[in-house]
Amino acid sequence: MSEADKDNWREISSVYEDLLCRKVGLSKPLSQHGKLLNSIKTLVNALSPSLKQKDDVCRKPDRSKTQHLRLDYTPLGHGCDSRNRVQIHPGDITLLWNAILLQGIFGEPKLVIQLLEQKARRQELVEWARELFFERQSLAGLGLLRQEMILLLNRLPDADLTSEELPNPFADALPQMGLGHLQGNVLKGLAAQTAALSQGDSMMAAYFRGDLQEAYQQACQLKTDNEMLVKYRGLILRQYKDASSFDALLDTFRKKDC
Repeated sequence: MSEADKDNWREISSVYEDLLCRKVGLSKPLSQHGKLLNSIKTLVNALSPSLKQKDDVCRKPDRSKTQHLRLDYTPLGHGCDSRNRVQIHPGDITLLWNAILLQGIFGEPKLVIQLLEQKARRQELVEWARELFFERQSLAGLGLLRQEMILLLNRLPDADLTSEELPNPFADALPQMGLGHLQGNVLKGLAAQTAALSQGDSMMAAYFRGDLQEAYQQACQLKTDNEMLVKYRGLILRQYKDASSFDALLDTFRKKDC
């Protein structure tokens, strides 16, 4: 289907309702699930970065960045503060569904993007999730040890996330709703549920909640012969080094501009 044929594109709000009410089983209207909608909108903004000039009515995709979702924006008014009706290419709805599920498990949109873009990184994250899920008794206590979770993790490394729907591992709710012990995503919920985290668990939990500084500090202190922990400690140390090098480069540019 041609991207020019906008008659078949769907309003993204109706797609949210279809996915979240029909597939997950949430009650209508979706506006009552504000925290969930905000989380998903943050995810969509990361998957399809957009721009809106100060005096421009219409929002537009930022073509300088990767567009994982094809979105179209139509102004609903004439002022510069006018809202836009957002439509999504029907061929990207499966990817959106998969991204929502992955956000529920891994939390950070940047990790979802890594899962979409990098097959090697995808395998690493799946192995990490398996370690947390299936080596911890707390998962059963969270009510998340469902066959669908096992199926999802089995399929994820090789799945074509643009065309193959992942199974929904959640029953009648999504972690992004922030209900009880889930705290926004499964991995954060697992960390909170564990009474006393080992240093390895603390390192992983910090990384998955996006706190690279804390993860780095834990990695520096970690002494272990566990092959998986050694591998991920090295991964965190490399990412921290790369981030620090980039920050130092930006500081150099700022000093030159002064």
